[in-house]
Amino acid sequence: MKRTSIFVAVAMLVVACGGTPSSQPPGQSQAAGQSQAQGSSQAPSVGGGGGGGGGASLAEAAAAVTDWCTLMPADLVAELVPGSAILQAEEFPSRCTASNQVQALQVSYQGFSGAEPSADATLVPGLAENAWFELTGFVDDAYLIVILYTDPNALGASTLYVEMAGHDGIDHADDAIAVAEAVIAQLR
Repeated sequence: MKRTSIFVAVAMLVVACGGTPSSQPPGQSQAAGQSQAQGSSQAPSVGGGGGGGGGASLAEAAAAVTDWCTLMPADLVAELVPGSAILQAEEFPSRCTASNQVQALQVSYQGFSGAEPSADATLVPGLAENAWFELTGFVDDAYLIVILYTDPNALGASTLYVEMAGHDGIDHADDAIAVAEAVIAQLR
């Protein structure tokens, strides 16, 4: 819940400031699905994928990603956040955010979190090892937590987070799932 509050606060700050943080020089634009990392025209550094559900190879591939913006599905970003600019990828925490000053889409990754569904979480079967939506208090803010792999020798799980804040009164749960599926497909 604290993570969601921070994301909503940042999105509100971006809207209030009338712009989005960008490392782009004035007058240049960037297509959705592309990162603003300087001199980075390489494909994402990801490993091979495991079969069904999650798996160690999926977690290894996620851990190897250095720029999550390279995994943002451009077609979905364009549809869900029209006119958005992909913000510069952040390394700590590993994430990428697309925003058009109204809607915001964020994909983030944490190597080993202690994420577990709350009592009021909505489970999402068939998405990696485990997945669920946490309530945010807003019908148009979908916060999806996806467990890629739980290491039996560690105290946590490899976790992907997808948040779609539409600020439009529409439930974006299916949109968050579609983004997670597209990111996971690229990790495989």
